[in-house]
Amino acid sequence: MASARINGDRLRSRLEELSGIGRTPDGGVSRFSYSPEHAAAVRLVARWMREAGADPAVDAWGNLFAVAPGRAGSLPPVAAGSHLDTVPNGGVFDGPLGVLAAVEAAAAFRDAGASPLHPLLLLGFAEEEGTTYGVGCLGSLSLVGRAPAPEALHDADGRSAADALRAFETGLPKRAVPMPMAAYLELHIEQGPTLAAGGAQLGAVDAIVGISRLGLVFVGEANHAGTTPMDVRRDALWGAADLVAAVRSLVRDTGGRAVGTVGRLSVSPGAVNVIPGRAELAVELRSADAALLEALRGRVDAEARACARRHGLELETRAWRTEAPVPLNRGIQDAIAAAANDLGCSYVTMSSWAGHDAKILAAAVPSGMIFVPSAGGVSHSPRERTEWEDVARGAQVLCRTIELLDRTQAG
Repeated sequence: MASARINGDRLRSRLEELSGIGRTPDGGVSRFSYSPEHAAAVRLVARWMREAGADPAVDAWGNLFAVAPGRAGSLPPVAAGSHLDTVPNGGVFDGPLGVLAAVEAAAAFRDAGASPLHPLLLLGFAEEEGTTYGVGCLGSLSLVGRAPAPEALHDADGRSAADALRAFETGLPKRAVPMPMAAYLELHIEQGPTLAAGGAQLGAVDAIVGISRLGLVFVGEANHAGTTPMDVRRDALWGAADLVAAVRSLVRDTGGRAVGTVGRLSVSPGAVNVIPGRAELAVELRSADAALLEALRGRVDAEARACARRHGLELETRAWRTEAPVPLNRGIQDAIAAAANDLGCSYVTMSSWAGHDAKILAAAVPSGMIFVPSAGGVSHSPRERTEWEDVARGAQVLCRTIELLDRTQAG
C-alpha cells in the first residue's frame, strides 16, 4: 500500500466545526452522551465518514462506527478512534481528535487511491468521560461485555440510560460493531505536561495506569467550638487533615511513579462554631506499577488508622476499588515508533496517567495509543490547546502506523 498523506487543513477545519456543537459561552464544549448535541455530532461525523469511503452506523450503546472495506475481505478490521462526549465545559481536542484523525486517515487512503488489506474500522465512542452515568468508558465497555445493564444506569434527573438510548435518534442504521479487531489505535492529547516540557513531538504509550480509590470516614464528637478545650476535643477533621498530608508525602516519595489525590472531603455538621464530628473523604492513587499501587494502598490504610488513633477518633472504611494497570501491545508500540522514525518525528515512550477507551479494549484487542502535546498540560478545560502542527503530525503518524499494522497484522 502506498504511503498516504493526511490533509492537516481539513482536519483542523473539521475539529473547529465539531467544537461548535455544544459550545459554551467561555469557549468550552459541553457535549453529553445521548443528548441532542451528541446526536448532532454523530450525524456530522458520520457524513465525513461517508466522504472518506466508510459506511457509518450506531450500535445499541450509541457508539458511532464506520467500516471502509479492505482488499482481503476475510481479515478482521484495523480500528482507530476515540470518543465524542466531553466533560462539562471541556476542551476541543480531548476525544474528538482521535475520532477525526481516524476519519482523516481513511480519507487519506482514499485520496491516495490506496486500499488497505484489512477493513478500516472508525470509532466514535459514547460516554467515555462518565459524565452522565458515572461509568467511564461505558461505550467501549459494551464491546467487551462489561457494561452494566442500561436499565440500571440513571442520570442526575433519574432518567435511565435505557430510556435515553431509546430516544437517541441519529438517522443512522443500527448495527453491532464488528468484532474481533486486528488492532485498535487511539490518537489522543497527552492531557499532561510531559511532552510539552520535554520537547518530544509524540508519545508512544506503553501502559495505562491503574487506579485505586478508597472512601473513608473519621468519626469524632461534635461540640461547641468556643467552650470545648483543645486537649479534650475529638475533631474529625484533624484526622482527615493528617491523612491528606500523609497521602501527599507517600506519593511524593515514589519519585514520580505514582500520584495521589484527595478530591472529595465533607465535614459535618459544617458550622463555623461547631467542632466537626464527622469528616468523610475519598483517596485516589494512580500508578503504572501494580506492585507499587498495592504497597501504597497498604500504607494509606496504615496511615488512616494511625491518624484515627492519634486524635481519639473512630474510623470507617469502604473496600478499595482498584482497576489494575494495563500494558499496551508491544508490537503496536513498535509500529508507532517505526512510523515516527519514517516521518522524522521525535518521540518518547511513556505511560498514560488518564484512563482511555484503549485501556478497556486492550483486554480483547491488541491496542496502542499515540500522544501529542497538550500546551501547558491543560485538559478538561476551555483552555485545552494543542498546536495545529502537532495535531497534523499526530494524525500523520496514526495514518502511517495503520499502514504498517495493515501489513504485519495480515501475517
